[in-house]
Amino acid sequence: MIKPTRYLATTSLLVLTGIAPAFAQDNPYYDAAVAEAKKIAAGKDLAGSLEMIGQASGAEGQTLQTVYDAFKAGTGVDVRYTGSPDTATVVQSRVQAGNPPDVADIALGAALNYAKEGVTLDLSSFMGDELLANYNSMLLDTATYEGKTFGIFQHMNTFMVWYNPETYTGPNPPESWQALSDWADGEAAKGNPVWCAAQGAGGSSGFPGAQMVDNIFLKTYGPELYAQWGKGELAWTSPEVKGAFEEFGRTIGAADHLSGGPIGAISTPISVGYNGLTSTPPTCQLALWAAWVPGLIGETAKPGENIDFFRVPAADPAFANYELYQASISVGLTDTPTTRAFLEFMASDAAQSYLASQNRWPVANKNVPVDAYSSVTLHEVAQKFFANPDVEFVAGPNTLNAPATSSAYYKAVVGYMQNPKKLDSLLQSVQATVE
Repeated sequence: MIKPTRYLATTSLLVLTGIAPAFAQDNPYYDAAVAEAKKIAAGKDLAGSLEMIGQASGAEGQTLQTVYDAFKAGTGVDVRYTGSPDTATVVQSRVQAGNPPDVADIALGAALNYAKEGVTLDLSSFMGDELLANYNSMLLDTATYEGKTFGIFQHMNTFMVWYNPETYTGPNPPESWQALSDWADGEAAKGNPVWCAAQGAGGSSGFPGAQMVDNIFLKTYGPELYAQWGKGELAWTSPEVKGAFEEFGRTIGAADHLSGGPIGAISTPISVGYNGLTSTPPTCQLALWAAWVPGLIGETAKPGENIDFFRVPAADPAFANYELYQASISVGLTDTPTTRAFLEFMASDAAQSYLASQNRWPVANKNVPVDAYSSVTLHEVAQKFFANPDVEFVAGPNTLNAPATSSAYYKAVVGYMQNPKKLDSLLQSVQATVE
C-alpha cells in the first residue's frame, strides 16, 4: 500500500533535484554545524550516545544521519537513529513501557497527544528565544500546548499549484482563486480539461484530493476555522467543510475540468497521474499538490524549463499568506542534558542549513539562506515560502487528523468524486470518527 505523503514526498524531492546529497568533505555548511554543536555542548556533561526513532528510512534516514554525525563530531555523542514507517506504534509501545527513545520524529497529532499527557520535554524552558528567532510564529504555535513548546520541525513540504511554462496559458500568477477558476471554466467550455488530480494510492486513495480540499478551505475560510477543523472543533458537516468539498468538485473534480474525468482520476496511480503536465502532447495544465510533484513525474520534469509553480491563490485576499504543510515533528521524550543539547542543535540555523544543503527537503527554519539549496526547485520553494516574512503556516486536518479520521476523509473524497449527491452522508461518516 502506498503510504500518505509524509513517506512519499521525501524520496520524490531527491529525484526532482538530480543532485546527490553533499556530505561533510565537500560541504561548507558542515563546519558551521560542527562548531554550533561544540558551542552548545560547552560545559555540559553529555552522555556517549542518544537514541532517536523517526519515520525516514533508507536514503532518507541516511540524510538525517549525515546531519546528526555533525553533532557527534562536535560533541562526541553518537546519535543512534532508527527509521521505520511503523514509528507511531514503536514509540507508543516504548512510552507505555516506560522506556521511550530520547527523541522521536512523529506525526504532529501524535506529538500533541503526548504533550497533553505531559510526556514531552518543554523546549521553550531552555531555548525559547532561539525558537522564536528561528521559526515562523504560527508554525511554532502548532508545536505548543499550554504555553510549552513540545517539538521542532526539521524538514517540511509545502503545497502549491504546478504548471508547465511551455504550455500553460492561464494567469501567472493568478490574482485570486476566482481568476484561476474563471480561466479553467473557459478552457472547459472549449473542451480542454486543465487539471491533473490522480487519486490512486491503494488503501490511501483519495489523500491527494483531501489535501486539495484542505488548501481550498484554508484559502477561503482562513486559519482560525482551519485550525478548529483540524482539532475537531468544527464539524465535518459544517457549511464551511461542505463548501470546500463542493468548490473542489466544481473547479478541479468536475468531468470537464479534470483530465480523465473523476473516475479516471480515481483509478490512476499517483506515481504516473501527474505526468500529463510534461507529456507530449500535454493532457493537463495544472496540479494543486505539494513539492513532490516534479519528483513523481521523473526525468521528463525539468525545473526551470517545463515545470514550475505558483502559490495557491486565495478566494479571500485576507488569507493569501496562510499556507498548510506536510511535516513530522521531533519531540524529546527524556529530560537529559544530552537530549536538550541535541534538540537545541537541530533547531539551530547551522544544523538546519546543513540539512537544507543535502537537497532532499525544504527545512522549516526561516533563517536558512536560500542559497543553501543547490536544487533549482528547492531554492524557489525556500524563497517563496520560508524566506518570505509574510507567510504563516497553519496546521489543520492534513496534519492533525487521527488515523481513523484521515482514512474516512480519503474515502469521502473518492466517494464524492464518484457521486457528488452523497456528500452529506459522506461527511457524516467522517464526523462519526471524531472522538
